[in-house]
Amino acid sequence: MTAGLLNRFEKLAYFCVYIAYIVIGLYKIYALRDRILSTTDFQFADGWSLLKRSDVALKRDDSNDELENFADFIAKFWPYYLLHALVSGVTRWKWNYLRRSGHVAICALALGLNLHWTSIAMFGSLLISYYLIALHARSKLCTWLLTAAWIGALNIAKNSQWWLSQVGYAEYVMLIVTLSWSLLRGCSYSFTATGSKNLSEYLAYTMYFPCLTYGPFISYERFKQQPMGEAVSPNWSFLVALLRVVFWWLVLQWSLHYFYINYMTRDVRAVVMMESVFWQHAAGYFMGQFFFIFYVITYGLGIAFAEYDDIAAPRRPRCIGRIHFYSDMWKYFDEGLYEFLFKHIYAELCSRKSSPAAKLCATALTFSFVFIWHGCYTYVLIWSILNFVCLAAEKLYKTFVSRPAYQNWSLKHFGTAGAQRLHAILATQLFIPAAFSNVYFIAGQEVGGFLMRGAYLSGIGNYLALSFCSYCFFQCSEFLLTRSPKDKKMKAT
Repeated sequence: MTAGLLNRFEKLAYFCVYIAYIVIGLYKIYALRDRILSTTDFQFADGWSLLKRSDVALKRDDSNDELENFADFIAKFWPYYLLHALVSGVTRWKWNYLRRSGHVAICALALGLNLHWTSIAMFGSLLISYYLIALHARSKLCTWLLTAAWIGALNIAKNSQWWLSQVGYAEYVMLIVTLSWSLLRGCSYSFTATGSKNLSEYLAYTMYFPCLTYGPFISYERFKQQPMGEAVSPNWSFLVALLRVVFWWLVLQWSLHYFYINYMTRDVRAVVMMESVFWQHAAGYFMGQFFFIFYVITYGLGIAFAEYDDIAAPRRPRCIGRIHFYSDMWKYFDEGLYEFLFKHIYAELCSRKSSPAAKLCATALTFSFVFIWHGCYTYVLIWSILNFVCLAAEKLYKTFVSRPAYQNWSLKHFGTAGAQRLHAILATQLFIPAAFSNVYFIAGQEVGGFLMRGAYLSGIGNYLALSFCSYCFFQCSEFLLTRSPKDKKMKAT
């Protein structure tokens, strides 16, 4: 049952409601800018001089540490991205067999010249330990035990004031993120590498600089598909992909002069300033959209280089405005991470023929790993639990509506179009808590809890209005999904 069954005027009405809510919500966030500036103690950065207003430069919302750390990272390491591209270009033209060795040398140079010796020692120890496990133990159990030990070590490092004072905050964040991704790469190599273990190939995989810190995660299976036998003609789409990343970076930076949505993720008082609970929901929506754009930039950069190097990279994140079932959020927002979780955890614990109870336990253990890997924080725990509950409820719902008895009943009483509307109304009730669960991950426990309470504890009128707007959103997303041949193919797989 798809939105394609509805008439065009009804579809137009859904899109009008959806677009109107987004536009008005964005305007209301814009209107809060001056009020936030006048009431907060946070010292916002000076904005672009090109955007001066009455000879006064606008302030830019620089309250998102992750975004600012990425900007500092690029400012420091951009020469190594350029060097990587030059080495790839030269070796694509000639000496193709030296490409991977060149990539390892660039990564070693970048880390060796910029990191403290303790950081280099931790990174090197992690790579050596996973290679030795793959070389000698060849056991999934040993690999998971090693992973548990490294996660424990990372948690100790996170709380070490001595180490933080030695390396500084920027390097501290960079290494924690790098080691977290490297854990998954070590596992992927250990689980899937067959035959004799080639050290140079292992290092080329685990030290691929463009994806080392800011992703996306590329499995070893994808990486080893990289053709090394013959040279490949230059790929001009690489420049287009880089320009796309630059474009979204400029759009994001420009928007942060006018929309202080990142600051709203860290201060619930700014969310309270929205004139009504109904419009506070819009703040939650745009927190998700700004989060999405950040990953379009970071993942887009890594994917651009990977595709240039003929690596079968995962797809770029799908816009959250086109996701109406939460299972699709996991499948299509971070495809690389999803592949790892599904293949090496979920599929190891159950199969298609397993009982519902076994699948439920496998899902619970998968999200347990997600919680531990992201960091054992309360807001991550709440987000993980809500994810598990929403996905389990979605599975039960889809099982229910797929039964012939329900389909015959709905078609008999409501007709084809009416049955689709009923489907959307019911599914919307799953979409609402799933959407708000993401706010816990993006903005933390305080803001997430505030918006969740606002959705469910602000009266029946507010909830009906929220449900109607979410229903329109669901129908729009469903219609776009059925219209896109690419999405149909992705869905079928």
